[in-house]
Amino acid sequence: MRLRMVRTAVVGALATAVAVTGHLASPQTASADTDPLRPFTTQRPHWTACHHPELDRAGARCATIRVPLDYRKPGGRTLTVGFSRIKATDTEHRIGLMMHNSGGPGGTTLDMPLLDAPAMGKELAARYDLIGMDPRGVGRSSPLRCGTSGHWLRSAGYDAAGFRAQARYEADLVRSCQRTYGKGLSYLRHFTTRNTARDMDVLRAVLGEPRTSYFGISYGTYLGAVYAKMFPGRTDRLLLDSAMDPARYHVQAFHDATAANEELLDTWAAWAARRSDTYGLGDTAAKARATVERIAWQAARTPLRVGRYTADGRQVPQILAALLFDDRRFADASENIRVLYDAAAGRPVEPTEWLASELGPPDDEAEVQNSLQLALLCGDATAPHDLSWYRRNVERSRAEAPLYGPLFNGVNPCAFWPNAPVEPPVRSGNAAPGLIVQATGDPRTSYSNGQGLHRRMPNSRLITLEAGVHGVYGLYPNRCVYGQVNDYLRTGELPARDTVCRKDRPGG
Repeated sequence: MRLRMVRTAVVGALATAVAVTGHLASPQTASADTDPLRPFTTQRPHWTACHHPELDRAGARCATIRVPLDYRKPGGRTLTVGFSRIKATDTEHRIGLMMHNSGGPGGTTLDMPLLDAPAMGKELAARYDLIGMDPRGVGRSSPLRCGTSGHWLRSAGYDAAGFRAQARYEADLVRSCQRTYGKGLSYLRHFTTRNTARDMDVLRAVLGEPRTSYFGISYGTYLGAVYAKMFPGRTDRLLLDSAMDPARYHVQAFHDATAANEELLDTWAAWAARRSDTYGLGDTAAKARATVERIAWQAARTPLRVGRYTADGRQVPQILAALLFDDRRFADASENIRVLYDAAAGRPVEPTEWLASELGPPDDEAEVQNSLQLALLCGDATAPHDLSWYRRNVERSRAEAPLYGPLFNGVNPCAFWPNAPVEPPVRSGNAAPGLIVQATGDPRTSYSNGQGLHRRMPNSRLITLEAGVHGVYGLYPNRCVYGQVNDYLRTGELPARDTVCRKDRPGG
């Protein structure tokens, strides 16, 4: 689960097996008469340049395959799935495939393998075929476009009027999908985590591998856990960074983010207070926090004018949450918060480039990601339809979480979704060995979620990083974390025990 950040879903007995457990017949053993997926698993990719500057410079090649829209009807409509591959150059010591997912849900993943070499080191990265598969519905994989006006996560504000306005906004987003894809949204029902996992397994078979390693961040940890559950024995190394507890996916996981975001806001406020001469947001932590709360309250009262854009009370808390996700980036966050502070004071301001991207209409990439996130969340799991349930949660949250309680407890768009999921969500763990990396101050997927996944994967190990950040490996350099992860990726052997890592000292 990631907010949009600075650069990161048959027939007879076999039909039941595919629909419920997700197992695909092995292409090495199944015949065309018994395996309706054989036309998919025996495809031969046509490799081309990726037409992506960084991937092309890294030597990647790209291709597409076809997968069933509905795995219960593999002879029916199909989708395109696009992916990249940076092929192993150390063939003598090649380990195998490593698939990826960047989170979101709805994040493009085609270029995620570019994170690997800087984190692994070139020698280790050269032993893997690094695969970046855009999940169905985004990027080069049959992208969805509902025509949304923005991301669904919005605050329920300070009163009944604010709550009603947020509920109308969520209902309007669902109606935008219905205008594009039909009132029943039958096409969107198949853009789910289970089907994305099935697509991964088709791709694994197409690439001729009996198993695959996997690196997922945020929602990508849920996808990885689902894949390991649906296809036991087909995972090798399993790296799950900033994890989600499958038992709390997805409505409860958003509630869990409330306290974590409030804590990181307090951490930022103390940081900003020590730099009040630079940012002028308050010379104590309490004052800096009060400044942010006043900005949000003022926006709810009268939308802020930021250049040619406006920021209302539904948007500002979401913007603040999107800004505060990494304790190394408090300076960037403070510069943007200062713009909002001046706007709240009635001063003429111009948006930063980042604020303009958040306040303006979504570009095509954001629109596709917004659309897939709606379809996937609502296709995976139901959410309460009783709006009074959300209202009670919002009101209960205010005392301890005045800024973020109404954001993470407000009305979920799935309250207005017109149909139930085709399959139940995966809420249990799996027996696969895996390595979980979790920051104590993760504001998106709370530390308790990482602990929850660890409990549900009894053969896993947990590396705890004492930091306020979402996304560690490849994103937040740390010698302690990277050393253990790379040992695991190199040898396949998990650390002997759970460990705790501290932040690297500056310049150390």
